[in-house]
Amino acid sequence: MESSRLLAGGLTINLRYKKQFFFQNHEIFFRKADPPRNNYAKATVLFLHGQSYSSATWLEHSTMQIFAAAGYRCYAIDLPGCGRTGGPAVPDPEKPELLSLIIRRLDLEMVMIVGHSMAGQYIVPLLGMDRIVCVVAIALSNTNLLSADDVARINTPVLVVWGDRDTSLGPSSASNLKRLPNSRLLKISSAGHACYLNNASVFQSACLNFFDLVRHYSTL
Repeated sequence: MESSRLLAGGLTINLRYKKQFFFQNHEIFFRKADPPRNNYAKATVLFLHGQSYSSATWLEHSTMQIFAAAGYRCYAIDLPGCGRTGGPAVPDPEKPELLSLIIRRLDLEMVMIVGHSMAGQYIVPLLGMDRIVCVVAIALSNTNLLSADDVARINTPVLVVWGDRDTSLGPSSASNLKRLPNSRLLKISSAGHACYLNNASVFQSACLNFFDLVRHYSTL
């Protein structure tokens, strides 16, 4: 299924909705947005939502569309137990395996990941994976599981994002992730746990600037 969204400035972004692969008994649903007019993609961005959300959250405030308009090929996944994928949640130990499978099945040789809250159960164990170019970590869970050895080996650039009104995971996630050698911190004002929604323009600009910086210093 395909639809189009017109952004300010006259750019039309094509959004595709697909169910393409299985994990155990789950048929994984995802959305895709390509750069306008089939232009060359600077890189690929994979969005992972938090608990009680779905891939649709990345369409709010046109985040996915704006990233595509900036030249990034974008995918947003409905994780098991949520959205159109539905079904039961995947056991915690299997979540990194699922993310690794998603990256392989979508044929993403190099990927930038944007994840919120409980998406940390998928992302944190894979920090340092060769295919993951960088991570935007929005109040991620499971950061307390990073050992000193993990911190020493992980060179992945990480933009650590949280809201100044977050009374949930944000502050502790920032405290844990700032130990990573290639971390950058962004506290968003007037924003809570879903800071990417509360102050979307600041979040979007920071992400795109971070991506450009990573691309400048990497071999993408």
